[in-house]
Formats: sequence, structure tokens, C-alpha cells
Amino acid sequence: MSDEKFVDPRLQAKEGIFQQLHLSTFDTMGYAHAIIQEVNDSGKDIDEDNDNYQQLLRDYLVTKNMAPITGSPLALLCTQTDHNIENSKQAHASISQLCAAATNTLNHWRILAEIPEDLLDVEEVSSQLKQNYANHLAAWHQVLQEFEPTNKTDKVKNNT
Repeated sequence: MSDEKFVDPRLQAKEGIFQQLHLSTFDTMGYAHAIIQEVNDSGKDIDEDNDNYQQLLRDYLVTKNMAPITGSPLALLCTQTDHNIENSKQAHASISQLCAAATNTLNHWRILAEIPEDLLDVEEVSSQLKQNYANHLAAWHQVLQEFEPTNKTDKVKNNT
């Protein structure tokens, strides 16, 4: 008897995109980690022209545009994220965390969207992906909540 497991041919056919999206997630985490390290080493925020910061902004925008989010709860999160990127008074390092959490969530969303529906409930196929998605989504929500006091202050200032 062989130790090899059966892999659905529909999944095998999408292996390239799965690998690409997983690599993108690791790259995103690397950029975010580099920024955190730089902030820890320097004791100050990163510059707007920081290469890792700019890459995270680009990756978020590209990933958002490629993800099938129309009609999903992620569409509102993307709108909130876009608003925070464009209008926030937060540190660039904080915005980079927001972009990283959003990009990783969207990458996992894209992977899950590529899995045939009848396989989504198969634990061996999607349970870890669903858990990773949930973890990144929770991180995205957390970072957005950290932006809220600034947004509320801005709204109060604008209304007075």
C-alpha cells in the first residue's frame, strides 16, 4: 500500500496559483517584518519612500484588484482600508501593518475561492487555509480598530 494521498485533479490544475499566492503571503510577511525591525532598531517611524512600505502598498492594491470581493464582507474592509491609507495620520509603520494584514487575508480569500465548492468542506483540503484566513482576517480587523480613534477624532474636528 502506498503512502501517497489522492489529490483531486482540480486542485492539481491550480497548484501554480496556490504556490504563487502562498509565496506572496510569505513575501508580505517579510516586508512587514523588515519594517518592524527597522522601527525597533531606529526607534522611529519609517519614511514614506521606504522600499518595503511602498511594496506593501503596491501588493495590497494589486491583491485587492485581483480578489473576488464584490458582494463579500471584504469589500467594506477594503473601503475602510483605502480610506485609512489615504487619510490617516497614523505612522507609516502602522499603515504597513494594515496593508500586510489586508493583503494576507485577501490572498487566503483568493486561494479559498479557487477551491471547488465540493472540496471546501473537506477538512484535509481547506481546514488549515480557513484557519489562516480567519487569523489574518482577525488581524485586519484589529489593525482597523486601532485606526478608529484617529478617524473619530478627525470626524469630530470636521464637524465642529
